[in-house]
Amino acid sequence: LPPVSAGSERSRRRRSGRSRLLGALLASAVALGIAGLAVRRALTPPASLTLPEPGAVLGGVLVVNPGIGRLEHRTVVIEGGRIAEIRAPIADDPDRYAGHTVLPGLIDMHVHFPPPTGLGQTELFAFEFLAHGVTSVRDAGDVDGHATAPARDGVRTGRFPGPRVFACGPFVDGPGPLWPNSIVVRTAGEGAAAVDRIADAGFDCVKVYDRLSPEALSGVQSQAAVRRLPLIGHVPQGTTYFGADLDDVQHLTGLGRTEGDEQRFPRSLAAWPDFDDAAMAETARRIAAAGIANTPTLVALDRVVATRDMARARAEPDVQLLPRLYRDAVWSREGSRLLGALGPAEYDEFTPALERHLAMVRALHAAGARLHAGSDTPNPFLVPGASLHRELHLLVAAGLSPEEAWAAATTMPGAFLARSELPGLGRIEAGAPADLLIFREDPTEDLAHLPTLEAVIAAGRLYPREALEAQRQRYREYADGVLFDRLSVAVTHRILARLGAAQEAH
Repeated sequence: LPPVSAGSERSRRRRSGRSRLLGALLASAVALGIAGLAVRRALTPPASLTLPEPGAVLGGVLVVNPGIGRLEHRTVVIEGGRIAEIRAPIADDPDRYAGHTVLPGLIDMHVHFPPPTGLGQTELFAFEFLAHGVTSVRDAGDVDGHATAPARDGVRTGRFPGPRVFACGPFVDGPGPLWPNSIVVRTAGEGAAAVDRIADAGFDCVKVYDRLSPEALSGVQSQAAVRRLPLIGHVPQGTTYFGADLDDVQHLTGLGRTEGDEQRFPRSLAAWPDFDDAAMAETARRIAAAGIANTPTLVALDRVVATRDMARARAEPDVQLLPRLYRDAVWSREGSRLLGALGPAEYDEFTPALERHLAMVRALHAAGARLHAGSDTPNPFLVPGASLHRELHLLVAAGLSPEEAWAAATTMPGAFLARSELPGLGRIEAGAPADLLIFREDPTEDLAHLPTLEAVIAAGRLYPREALEAQRQRYREYADGVLFDRLSVAVTHRILARLGAAQEAH
């Protein structure tokens, strides 16, 4: 054979080198593809709970309309999304829930949904509300303008199960607002225009906030009445509780303070210990006479008090229902500007302030004023659904009976929220929305029976306890996955740090 030339050998080596390089690149691409697929799978939320067909017959049950009355041994017939009739049982009625107690679905009158992240948190929040028996919520302000629509539309279109969502949309505030999604108004005309913008966008209420001036508030008040939208929110700092003339005051703002007091939370709590019982009783009588509702969200202050022992707050069973990114990032002292600013002096004020809030709720109840149950989820250590259960317990601690607390979370807010297309919301009666809870034991007799929830019916669709527990386990396995757990916490810390820096610069 003829000898191989040097040039031919170099060419062969080049071809061999290129082949090895291409092979290495191909192997790397395959490895990266596999790794990317693994990451995508780890970060892909579990499929939502399947929506059952609407309609059911509940035979031989106790029907309770809190604060109104009860009907023993009845059959509730559900057709589509509404209650068709309530009648005496007949021989062939289904008896799976015979002897159980049926109550209207709970209504949380103060929530916020998390912004969409692609990590399934909107669906998770909707699910946990539902699994705890919350079948309607009022979203009391979309903080960044992107959170409410995915929740409201997702439930409305059947993309995932959850509570019916009533929403206020953007905050209406004065210059220098706290939240990015705020309509800043300075005059009565601008206030009226803000209401028109909210009404035209299809929202259900108007939420006013701390820095709104009395002049601008007057425009909001008059136009909200014209557009038939409830006016809720904080009592603005520049006016008084009664001067604000809100339909539903949140967090008992505007009470317990005098002119010159610091009005931004938590400094606004400093005046509460001096708000004595006699002054509370007189104020409560005036509130009842004016027809003003209050959503006190006692649980929000209660959970801030609990963070004095952060390790214990993080270990609570309801907190464990949410991914670690909440307890270790969003609600950490580094992640929450509120919690990060608290020291021993502030915590020393919280417990007496909470006691006085309970006393104010007791006075409102004694005066016959309207009370609504709300949680303020997802503020620190407030878990969708579970925190409304805590609120019921706090209302009982304030002096309401268990049934009266249930009325504050069902029949009373239902009457406030109901529109012509939703007659009977918050009640069990023919023609009402079929939002019902089925308990083995009656929780209007004792809130210790809350864990005996056997099924939730939302818009006529029945979700048995076992289906809800199975879905909760799927969410838990997703959140506990190593990639999701570590990446979500790390990314959340980074986002919160950037937001903190931006707010400091602002």
